Amino acid sequence: MHTVEHDVDRPDSDVVAAFEDVPSTIVSDVTGNIGLTMDSGVRPAYDGVEMAGTAVTVNASPGDNLIIHKAITMTEPGDVLVIDCNGYTETGHIGELMCTSCQANGLAGIIIDGAYRDSREIAEMEFPVYGRGVNPQGPLKQDPGSINVTVACGGVSVDPGDIVIGDDDGVAVIPPEGAEDVLERSRAKLDSEDSVREEVLEGEYLYELNGYDELFDNLTIVGPEDSIQ
Repeated sequence: MHTVEHDVDRPDSDVVAAFEDVPSTIVSDVTGNIGLTMDSGVRPAYDGVEMAGTAVTVNASPGDNLIIHKAITMTEPGDVLVIDCNGYTETGHIGELMCTSCQANGLAGIIIDGAYRDSREIAEMEFPVYGRGVNPQGPLKQDPGSINVTVACGGVSVDPGDIVIGDDDGVAVIPPEGAEDVLERSRAKLDSEDSVREEVLEGEYLYELNGYDELFDNLTIVGPEDSIQ
């Protein structure tokens, strides 16, 4: 069954824009590493990428991009296309012309759990693209799919309207209902790291500043003499 849902409940644009200055690592830290960051196989198309936007989700048949073309026409400026191709990397589902169209219409980026092509051109245009691989093989245009349904991308469940941020380290997904709390904790974490950085520059060790020494002292240390012979 294929579903095309036109309405997306988008979060406040000011909240989305505020996440532009929040690294994906900080989101992971303040959310307790509970699976809001995509797996390491989803990588940016170039170095220095920065992205923050609202998810428009696509479930596409592996090897086919007809539904992706349709989804592009349904986006608004500031959206990020999050495309589930079931990790298929034997076809380049999107390329430079599609990315040019997205950029011209104000999209914030594309994330595809699958492959893309025209990697050099995409890098040169500096349009944020994340994918699982690169393949020159062109896609078919014969299978429908679904737009704005829950998808799995990079091992993370993504709903339309989720806030998506990306940088060189990877991609993080923030559900809108808890976004302001995540943003507040992220800012506090960044301020804390600024203070800690000053102490580290003075020669202090994170091992002691963060209390890791106490954790270590509570461990049961096993030496060679304790090994099973």
